[in-house]
Amino acid sequence: MVLILASGVFAGSRGSGYDFRAYDEAARRIAGGEPLYLADTVARYNAGVYADLYIYPPQLAIALVPLTVFDQSAATVAWFVLRLVALGLGCLALPVRPWVRVAVLGIAGLSFPVLYDLNLGNISLVVFALSALVWRLGERPAAGVVGAVLVAIRLPFGSLGLAWLAMRRWRHVATAIGTGVVLLVVALPIVGFQGYADYLTILRGLHGISTGPDNLSLSTTLQEAGAPDALASLVVPLGMLLGAGLTVFAAVRRDAATATVVALTAPLLLGPFFHPHYLVALLIPAAFLADRGRPWGLLLPLLGWLPGPLQPLVALIALLAPLAAGPAADEAGPAGLDATDAAAPTPQTATASLSRTVRAPSS
Repeated sequence: MVLILASGVFAGSRGSGYDFRAYDEAARRIAGGEPLYLADTVARYNAGVYADLYIYPPQLAIALVPLTVFDQSAATVAWFVLRLVALGLGCLALPVRPWVRVAVLGIAGLSFPVLYDLNLGNISLVVFALSALVWRLGERPAAGVVGAVLVAIRLPFGSLGLAWLAMRRWRHVATAIGTGVVLLVVALPIVGFQGYADYLTILRGLHGISTGPDNLSLSTTLQEAGAPDALASLVVPLGMLLGAGLTVFAAVRRDAATATVVALTAPLLLGPFFHPHYLVALLIPAAFLADRGRPWGLLLPLLGWLPGPLQPLVALIALLAPLAAGPAADEAGPAGLDATDAAAPTPQTATASLSRTVRAPSS
């Protein structure tokens, strides 16, 4: 209900559809046979003029070409509806108990990152739905297909590949690489080699990506607090190392579900910049914690309402919390049983004991 009411509030508001306009105009350039990337993208970005700049890989714009059959206003509405559907399907895909899915959907409607993402028209809700699907697919190699799509949208999701390598899930890695190659090849006739060359040129040419406006990275926070630029810039690679290190640690020392959830949350630290709507990702560890008997985890998405300088800390908490959640109830070994559980015979052991008792006199 909150999300439906929000749609009326967002219409015509400041920032409404801001990010989607960049996606939509890029898709329209493809549909019109024009170059995907604007020639002055680097110059405008470095000058702090971000409106309508498309700096994603080509695949996202290609996927949105079907929406160009509508005018931009109608396409914006369609995109809003599609992302509401993605949110619902993402909650449905979560491999958790039904009450947790309902609770996550409910808390999403109260979460600032979710509402902010809906207003901007960003892709974070789509990323959430794909993340939930990766988690649900688990050991199935098809998770590699979805993982490759995530990387094509946001490069820091390479954390999934890192986790799969550490877990020796070779089929996942192979499937992800194969899907990535397919995505590259499929886009090639559409954007050409020049499209990829332009994208690489843009990536090399962008400056200050960790300190731009509305960027809540720890680097920005430290700079605003008066820390030396050298220290603030050092925080970015340190954050990346921390995110990668926690991902590998979870893959080696925790169960597969924990490793997957950590890998899906790690991009919050692995990315060189950090925007408020990225915290839509908090829905994943929130569901995980609640399903592991930690219902307080459902409060994580609400932490997105905290002041901007605290949100990098929220991201770190979201990454660390699953590591302390403990094993799932059906994965707990003898160490996870209390004295009563250990003493209580299972039907199988009780049957075996009775069988031995009946046979004893004849032996």
